Amino acid sequence: MTRSLALLLLAACGGAPPIAAEKPGPRGLRADQHIAMADREDQRATQLDTWPEKRPGAVDSPDTHLVTVAWTGTWDTSEEHRRLARVHRSKAAELDAAYEEACGSTPAELVSISPLQHYGIGGGPTERGANIILSADAGPAARLLGELRCHRAWMMLGPSDMDDCPLDLPGVHVHAKGGATEIELELTVDDPKLIPELQRRTAHDLEVAGRAAHELRGAAP
Repeated sequence: MTRSLALLLLAACGGAPPIAAEKPGPRGLRADQHIAMADREDQRATQLDTWPEKRPGAVDSPDTHLVTVAWTGTWDTSEEHRRLARVHRSKAAELDAAYEEACGSTPAELVSISPLQHYGIGGGPTERGANIILSADAGPAARLLGELRCHRAWMMLGPSDMDDCPLDLPGVHVHAKGGATEIELELTVDDPKLIPELQRRTAHDLEVAGRAAHELRGAAP
């Protein structure tokens, strides 16, 4: 069973409304949403396959006239719906594969925590986006970039409660530079209209990181 299918089954057990599967995330449909839409396309195809050729009680008559309808450029056939179902399942499989490549066997409880929240110690808005300062524990660079890539791949599997994560914005770019005591990440986004949202989400992550650090200090003996 793929991870995205497991997530879809969990959502179904929780009574999630079907319409939620059609709402795309910031970077597009999640894997579980693709699967839900593929299932609906298959159901529609099955309905068309069993659709009666005539209305009950209808008979052929020489007086029957053809009805002309306007051409809309689409044809509602079972094969077309099955084709769309294959497309959605293929996209879900691609997202699953991207997760496997980025995260491997890393436990879900680790990949579900944003490195920005885990290591963040400061930062603020910039002209093109925002900066986040991470503790040196976030390094080395290869590990940090791997954790960022894995977290982004995890968010594309299904519902993640990460609507405020800056890494989930479309067209976001992360540039890193580090030293012995801290690592600075510069976050920018392709669409200038998303800069305020990027800054808001960055501030949110820093607030979460600050609360976590405060709780950790309070729990220390």
